[in-house]
Amino acid sequence: MNTINFHDTHVYPGCLATIFFKIPDGGAVPVTAEFSDGSVAAAEIEQVNKEEILVHISAYATARGTRISEKSWRLRYDSAADLWKVTART
Repeated sequence: MNTINFHDTHVYPGCLATIFFKIPDGGAVPVTAEFSDGSVAAAEIEQVNKEEILVHISAYATARGTRISEKSWRLRYDSAADLWKVTART
């Protein structure tokens, strides 16, 4: 399964993410969201345009047991850093 790696234990505006696969046009793509503490969650990615995506993340618990509710986020691609940056909660 395709994976999006977030560079923290949870998602917030400014958080960075790495995606190692080409996001297909149209429709939601199921992925696994992985976090810096090793926790994982089911997620979906929708491409808005070539530089923006929406990520819908199911509820999960961090490695320390903090429960994170289901949320959706907008990310923008930073070509200079070759990373995705969370810009807003949707």
